[in-house]
Amino acid sequence: MKAKAAFLALLVLAACGAWAQVTSDFSLVLHPALNIPLGPKLADGTPFYTIGGGLSLKGEYVLPFAPFLYTGLALDVDLAPINSAGKSVTYLAAGPQLGVVYSPAPRLLLKLAGYGGLFFGLVEQGAAKGPYFAGQADVSFLLNPSVSLGVGGAYKQYLVSEGTVYQGIAVNLGAQYHIGAAKKKADLQIIPELAPIFPLFYSYYDKNPVGSLTLKNEERGELEGVTVSFWVKQYMEQPKVCAQFPRLARGQQEQVPVYALFKDNIFSVTEGTKVAGEIRVSYRYLGREVTDSYPVTVTVNNRNALTWDDNRKAAAFVTAKDPLILSFAKRIAAGVDAAGRTSFNGKFRIAMGLFEAMGADRIGYVPDPTTPYAELSADKTALDYLQFPGQTLAYKAGDCDDLAILYCALLESVGIRTAFITVPGHIFMAFSPEMDAEQARKTFLNPNDLIFRGGETWVPVEITLVRGGFLKAWQIGAKEWREASSASAAGFYPIREAWKVYEPVGFSEIKEAIILPDSGEVLREYKKELERFIVGEVEPRASKLKAELKASPNNPRLLNSLGVLYARFGMLDEAASQFQQILRGGESAPALINLGNIAYLRGDSAAALTYYNRALKKAPENSAALLGVARASYELERYDEVNSALARLKSLDPEAASRFSYLGAGGGTARAAEAGKKEVEGWTE
Repeated sequence: MKAKAAFLALLVLAACGAWAQVTSDFSLVLHPALNIPLGPKLADGTPFYTIGGGLSLKGEYVLPFAPFLYTGLALDVDLAPINSAGKSVTYLAAGPQLGVVYSPAPRLLLKLAGYGGLFFGLVEQGAAKGPYFAGQADVSFLLNPSVSLGVGGAYKQYLVSEGTVYQGIAVNLGAQYHIGAAKKKADLQIIPELAPIFPLFYSYYDKNPVGSLTLKNEERGELEGVTVSFWVKQYMEQPKVCAQFPRLARGQQEQVPVYALFKDNIFSVTEGTKVAGEIRVSYRYLGREVTDSYPVTVTVNNRNALTWDDNRKAAAFVTAKDPLILSFAKRIAAGVDAAGRTSFNGKFRIAMGLFEAMGADRIGYVPDPTTPYAELSADKTALDYLQFPGQTLAYKAGDCDDLAILYCALLESVGIRTAFITVPGHIFMAFSPEMDAEQARKTFLNPNDLIFRGGETWVPVEITLVRGGFLKAWQIGAKEWREASSASAAGFYPIREAWKVYEPVGFSEIKEAIILPDSGEVLREYKKELERFIVGEVEPRASKLKAELKASPNNPRLLNSLGVLYARFGMLDEAASQFQQILRGGESAPALINLGNIAYLRGDSAAALTYYNRALKKAPENSAALLGVARASYELERYDEVNSALARLKSLDPEAASRFSYLGAGGGTARAAEAGKKEVEGWTE
């Protein structure tokens, strides 16, 4: 009989071990106990048993669908000494149990269970068997996630057909080992919501989330030092830390932005794909360091993809540092600079030259039937396909967004600020000639064809008319801007402002041989367009002034206005003639300053200095004349005169003195390029 009991005990232990291998929610509990018998009693009331001892071994499994419940198997061994007999009964009992567990604090567990089954009572005279039942209550303290110690009490009753053979209570100490707890993850709820990745913005995601996740602590206790990170092994060097929390209380829920620091190899994705990623959460729980990993699927779009939920995004395609773009733009800009008319705004002329160069390169507007801007721009989630500037140069074609990107890139590569303009169903662009609003209104015949924002001037250009000439593209662009802005339907997005959020990427993978347009053809078309522009701007105003001069010959104000008009548009001989005619009637500061400007532009700094000094004798406090003296003296390397003129200018026009301070002492060669520009601030009215 003792052999059978031992065999039963071994079966129970084997079952517990097997269970432990398949679940981390399994615990082994050992309770050594002091047994206090309550019955039975002899006829005279004498207790049949005296105080004894016992040992209880239990295997407990917490139900995953109801973590407050647990079940398992119990094996009890109780030694019950017979009163005054010098002998004892050994009770071996085994059976299932069911209990509830509650954790009022992270390290505190309260348990209440009932169990029962079959027992064997072993004495020298033989054995007895029968059913038994028991109830137990425990309080335990977690030393760490794997081990807890506690105290408890139990009530037991062993039965045979004749009645109760043993009844008593047990006071026990307990040790509980939570199998698998050292590796078990905390009960965390993680719900990721990741948007598709756009390779174009691979650096953008370092500071702007690609999505978010909901993190909730459903463990029974607090988590400390919680760090959440995101990793896509294929495209990231290491996990990117997204958020850190000193502690996450039981039941606390947090919304966590998901950031990523991608490698530039993600920019090699030319077709949309899906890759494996993971969310990592590290923390401390009950003194144990834990790192959990949760797999996620990440969608990566092709590198040319974009959605129009933020129109500034297209600025990332404006790759002004692309060697191909730099080569194209700088070559044309140098030709324009060498083509004369240098007194007129240089940025405007370069913009005109680059526009004509695109036309001479046979680049054309071709609407994309698969991804038309007119439709996709209205759907903020639809994927559009945009070309990089180098691709448009290679393909010789693009739709409105592709051409706007190319023109902006060319202009930005030579230092001309640009902007995207959006109107319903269409995108085009504008550039800045670096004129303030007052100067632009004096220079251009039709200021309504310009955009004035914050005191700055912008020239709108309808880029789809790339083969129709700059002036027509400007006129149509201005009309589109006026109509849309009057209806509050126009968007204006300066590229350099957009770059602060959406950095341009390094793209120079065009392998096709790009043949740049013939310089001679470009300059011929540019000069024709520039001449048409100048004639259109000058003739109407010149005719009006000439008519007024017939009525008032030799009028200094009218002669100076006509001279300034000619000078602004590079007609320097015609302008000088008007200013010289004024001087025949006597010294005039405006005429002398303007003649000094003409001499300066022609490279005759000595003559320019003479004119500026004559103007100062007539008007000693004239800031334009003082600035002219400083610039001409610099060219003549007469630096004492430069410093003297700048000192006087500082008291009259501090802003101008500051802008041209590089001419004076301490300027050295650091601003030689600035000083060497043969441009004038303006013409004196």
